[in-house]
Amino acid sequence: MTLTPQQLVHENALELFDDYLFTDSLTVRDPDVDLEALTVTGRLTLAGHGADLPCVLRFLGDTRGVDVSAVVLDVQLPDWRFRLGDLDLDLGILGTMQSTGRLHAVLTLGLSEDGGTAVVPRCLVRLPGIGAGHQEWEFDVTPSGASTVTASPVLGEGLPLSGLADLAQLPFGSGADFTLPAEIPVGTPRIRQIQVVVDTGRKRLRSVWLRVSLADHVPVVPGTAELTAVEAEFTLTFPEGGPVRTRAALRADIGVRGCTLSGTVTVPELEVTAEAAGPFPETGAPAEFASGSGLESLPIARATVRADLREGSYALALGYAAPALPAASGADFALENASLEIAGHGSGAPDVRILGELAVGSARVRAVASRTTDGRWELAGSIRHVDFASVADWLSERMGVTVPDFLRGVVLDDLSVARRADGSFEFSAGSLFSLGSRRTELIITAASGSGSSAGQLKAMLSIDPPAAEPMVLELQAQAGGRVRASWHGDAAASVADLVEWLGGTVDDSVRKLLPEVTELDLVTGDGGLVVAADAGTVRAVFAVTPSGGTPAPLADTRLG
Repeated sequence: MTLTPQQLVHENALELFDDYLFTDSLTVRDPDVDLEALTVTGRLTLAGHGADLPCVLRFLGDTRGVDVSAVVLDVQLPDWRFRLGDLDLDLGILGTMQSTGRLHAVLTLGLSEDGGTAVVPRCLVRLPGIGAGHQEWEFDVTPSGASTVTASPVLGEGLPLSGLADLAQLPFGSGADFTLPAEIPVGTPRIRQIQVVVDTGRKRLRSVWLRVSLADHVPVVPGTAELTAVEAEFTLTFPEGGPVRTRAALRADIGVRGCTLSGTVTVPELEVTAEAAGPFPETGAPAEFASGSGLESLPIARATVRADLREGSYALALGYAAPALPAASGADFALENASLEIAGHGSGAPDVRILGELAVGSARVRAVASRTTDGRWELAGSIRHVDFASVADWLSERMGVTVPDFLRGVVLDDLSVARRADGSFEFSAGSLFSLGSRRTELIITAASGSGSSAGQLKAMLSIDPPAAEPMVLELQAQAGGRVRASWHGDAAASVADLVEWLGGTVDDSVRKLLPEVTELDLVTGDGGLVVAADAGTVRAVFAVTPSGGTPAPLADTRLG
């Protein structure tokens, strides 16, 4: 049987004959024609490779089944040297690895729009298969560097194996470790992909990469968390003069509470992590966990899924990018950059919370919303190092409290805010406050009003003078920018000890006249501090200067 460019009636036929076959006609000797399969099997001569080479000439029909869309010539070469077109590859190392394999040259000429219009040369290596079925393998070989080639098989639905031990039967599998942790179930494994990189210059293997499917379904927590499409990726490297090195990686789709993402499984920890950015086709959040939260109808912007196969634990985090998310605790309170987190262990009830940011004045407070036993939501957050002035107006507007001017200049070390399930707000903050020569702990609390009643704000100082119980003094604004700190206690305290602790001094003659008291006032302002104490018929008033020098009495110490 003889085939010429004129018979093919296509302009690219000359390219096939002139640039690849180097002949005016193609003659197939001893042809065996299969009209049903549209193939001709025989032998031919191929320039640069020799004569009497086994070949198959295949004619491919178009999508309508009317015309021939392509002609495919498949020739088995006599050795491991491939010379076609611009390719000249010495693949003798492959022959050394697998003596029963064969090198093939495949030329495809498209004759219609269905088949394309260019001549496509392919270098193929065919090897006997391993594992279940022993299906023949076909590797595509392509140049991947100055002196390297990559061989990849066409596997279709994958090659079934009776077990992972079959991988050791591969031409490059000897000495490699294909074992996996016992917790990873292996059903009917299939090889899905292989890539073999060969150094043709040094005539040695560089690396092999295999993707093997292991199991379709692995329960982590039945009915709650599961793995699907579990696969192993093995990377084999072949250092010169050393044993083969094997590295395994596991991949799977991890599903938690209806959200499924593609992730990786760490070895030997067996922890699964999967992350993805939206948009996702689904919106909202699992209703049984987020009802009343305001998240149900918002688009999901990001998702993270985690699971621990050994512990049977799982976690799901869904992030939302809505600019202002109505929080579950009330439409008048807003969360931004919110995320829903569900975490559980085994079949027990999971922990559910919502994280986000609150705008408290100009401060951004990281907050957490949690569900109460009656299905409502409470929200609390905190922040460190913020100017009280930046949140003072928010307290007035949101909680209906009056903020005294002497607090507006305070820098808060920490701030906490909460909204309870009944809609009420609570606020607390801490800082340091100058009292004489001492820096004392300032505590600010506020609670929102209910109905028509206004909210309440309290500012208190906590001091711990020596030889006395800790004292909490309530601060109140006074005329002229002064601040009064009042204390009422059950255990009596020494006024003289307190004055000296604050940086002043008390004469012995005065000390003898001062009993211990259960009430006293401190007034600070104009750069100084006044201590006033009453004990029945005795009233003492002392001044403490900012420098801590000896004060003079502002009023007399008198007996009634």
